Amino acid sequence: MSGEAESLLAGLYVLFPFLTFGMIMVFWVFIFIFAIALGIALSFPYYKMAKRAGLPNPWLVFIPFGCLYILLNLSRREFNIFNWIKTNDRTKVFWYALIGYGGYFGVSIVMAILCNIPIIQFLFIFVNYMVMLAFSFAIYVFNWRIYYDILMTYGMQEHAMWASIVSCFVPLVMTVFSFIIMNNEPDYTI
Repeated sequence: MSGEAESLLAGLYVLFPFLTFGMIMVFWVFIFIFAIALGIALSFPYYKMAKRAGLPNPWLVFIPFGCLYILLNLSRREFNIFNWIKTNDRTKVFWYALIGYGGYFGVSIVMAILCNIPIIQFLFIFVNYMVMLAFSFAIYVFNWRIYYDILMTYGMQEHAMWASIVSCFVPLVMTVFSFIIMNNEPDYTI
């Protein structure tokens, strides 16, 4: 091998980590941009429904917890989860949800610390699992009620129950329904 070829090969060895890092960064930037674009596209029907319903600040739908606020307020039905949470003030329900998420986050941190105590770690691992299971169930029920109320308000009464239940496990179902109903007028008499 000639000296020039060895020098070129040595240069490639030096540049290889930088080229690899550059390709990885381009990949992650692409994924980030794709995720942002997908989030905007999937939130667009709710933005349109919020504008049609006359909600203030419909742009909140593009912000994670703002989206929850808008989804809760798209319907004006009584928010009722098995007569346990029963209110017409959907903003109050939004604050309940934020407190629930914060509480779960706090409990998760405490449990993560307690799960490292050698003698009783199995007990705390079990308790942590039960807390996660209960929180997951609560989120499914909460989302079911939000989806059900939106579908009822926007003219999908015959599909509201099954679509809202399936949407808890397959979110694509509610996404499809949201694009179908985004141009419907809300019916607040139901």
